[in-house]
Amino acid sequence: MQTSSNTISSSAVSLLKINGLNLIMPQSDIRSLELATDIDFTAPALCSAGWVAYSSKHWPVYCLSDDLALMENVPAERHACAVLPFGAVYIGVLCDDMIMLKQPIMPPQALPPSMKLAETVTRPGTPIQHLVLYEHGIACLSNAQYVSHYIEQLVFKTGTTGKAPDVRP
Repeated sequence: MQTSSNTISSSAVSLLKINGLNLIMPQSDIRSLELATDIDFTAPALCSAGWVAYSSKHWPVYCLSDDLALMENVPAERHACAVLPFGAVYIGVLCDDMIMLKQPIMPPQALPPSMKLAETVTRPGTPIQHLVLYEHGIACLSNAQYVSHYIEQLVFKTGTTGKAPDVRP
């Protein structure tokens, strides 16, 4: 799978666990991993769950379900927040856990046609670029660019503004 500047190598990937979803992305795409208890859940931005402090500012945090829908209520299982770059800003993505994988990942497989969702006026495309066998199931390969763009499109299509907020007012 191609990222914006490099290929995922088997020695530099992280696995984000989001309920039943296993999402693998380059470790270099994750700027910070914060505890969910450190998230400020008061006065969240449009479609977000709260705010995470990173690089001397506060950035919106989003909670995705295992089918990649935005969630208003944060499940108790979400114990961590991965801070991802989004252009010149950042967003947080809540996850149950994050694991740095040391074992080689299997060669990526193309998405089946039924999973290749094209972006439409009412629905964003998919941030999942490839699939890979992982333990006793499947993991989805993506990167920060695809996940951030996907969340931006969810917010745009769900809310009334054209972009996810950059920083807390």
